[in-house]
Amino acid sequence: MDRPGGPALSAIVTSKSVSADTLSGAGAVSFRRLWLIVPALCALAYPLLLSLLSSGLVLVHGSASPSGGIVWVSVIASLILALAVMVVSFVFGLTLGSPDVADDPEASRGRSIAHLAFATPSLYVGFENVAGVFHAPSAAVIAWLVFWALMAMMAQLSPRSSPIAFAMTQAGYRRLGIAHGVSACAILLLFVAPHIVNHVAGFWSGSVHIAIMNVVRRVYRNDFVQPLLLALIGFQILSGTVLVRRRMRLPGDIFGTVQTMCGAYIGVYFLAHMTAVFAARYADIDTNWSWLTRPSDSLLVSLLKLRLIAHYWAGPIAIVAHIACGLRWVLLQRDTSAATADRIAWSLIAAGVATSTLILLALLNVHIA
Repeated sequence: MDRPGGPALSAIVTSKSVSADTLSGAGAVSFRRLWLIVPALCALAYPLLLSLLSSGLVLVHGSASPSGGIVWVSVIASLILALAVMVVSFVFGLTLGSPDVADDPEASRGRSIAHLAFATPSLYVGFENVAGVFHAPSAAVIAWLVFWALMAMMAQLSPRSSPIAFAMTQAGYRRLGIAHGVSACAILLLFVAPHIVNHVAGFWSGSVHIAIMNVVRRVYRNDFVQPLLLALIGFQILSGTVLVRRRMRLPGDIFGTVQTMCGAYIGVYFLAHMTAVFAARYADIDTNWSWLTRPSDSLLVSLLKLRLIAHYWAGPIAIVAHIACGLRWVLLQRDTSAATADRIAWSLIAAGVATSTLILLALLNVHIA
């Protein structure tokens, strides 16, 4: 089966640089390098397109407070916009991970930037959260444009070797991978699983969500557990960065690309989420169900906060997909057939999509009770 993107994109990213005669300007930047900046350009345009979408919806609706059908139009349109950036980034990341180009430093850098662009929905929320902490909301867009302009420039730099990336031995990477997996299991048990169950309960009713939250908070907000949990998340992000960086120089199939891209997304998602939560705590705001669905300025009542929709929806999916791909690798190591391992992985990813959709519907005040 052909890889997503087909032979056309593969040919572009593996082609030789065109001659200097066909390009004007100093340096004669190759056509191939120009293609490497596409994910960065998509990420750069994301908040601008999101702002245009918000403005258009407000203009049509006559108010920033959605009601009726405009709610679902805003949700679907914002998700399509976020998914467009993520799909483009994924296709580039997968194509640049083909055996033909995976060991090329130029492709490795472009692949890394594509991974970062894949996390655009939550990365932009993180930028907005940090700007909010400093009470400078307009700085988020400026910082975003500067950041992705720098990423695009990095994609155009001449490649050079990076011996630091390979300083660790194969055995060292294996031990780090095991530690990463153990840490992930601890985070899953202490926080992620209870948190997801808690949010799914919101599909029944907000009061059920709060009742469950009051119970599970006794665990992950315990004076001993919470610092441990934060330390584990910090280790997870740092160790994951090292592991993903190494994978950028190795060939990757579709499951490997899903795993590394979702891993990058999770790191960004956790940082954005923790920034918002601790900023709210500092302001003495209880980050409960009412905070998520508050009537003053949540995504439920403001067409100016569409960025939160994809952030809340994609995060849980990335977590489940990352775990599913990791489990698939473990099953293959235990001589499970590839077909069975693939089926289990795809089933878990589908379950993650369904679960996250239920959570989003609950946040949009769709309840059973």
